[in-house]
Amino acid sequence: WNALGGYSPTIDPTVICAAKTIGATAIDLLTRPDALKAARNEFDERTGGGIGGSRWVPPLLPADFDPPVGFHWPEYVTTERGDGWYVPETA
Repeated sequence: WNALGGYSPTIDPTVICAAKTIGATAIDLLTRPDALKAARNEFDERTGGGIGGSRWVPPLLPADFDPPVGFHWPEYVTTERGDGWYVPETA
């Protein structure tokens, strides 16, 4: 969010998609007891019972994983044609 500097044409669709995803998931869990039970079972299995649980699954990435920090951020521009963006060749 912060990296985009509040550029609403990229943020707004992201927030809307996230809201739809969370809402649909909530509806699934409320209307499908089997899905809720499966989710709870997976949670219990991964944590050993939640807060204070006996076991927590460690992060899924290996400890020596190098994050992909070499990607260039897009540049957002406003031209006579309207708003746009491009990915620069160099950072």
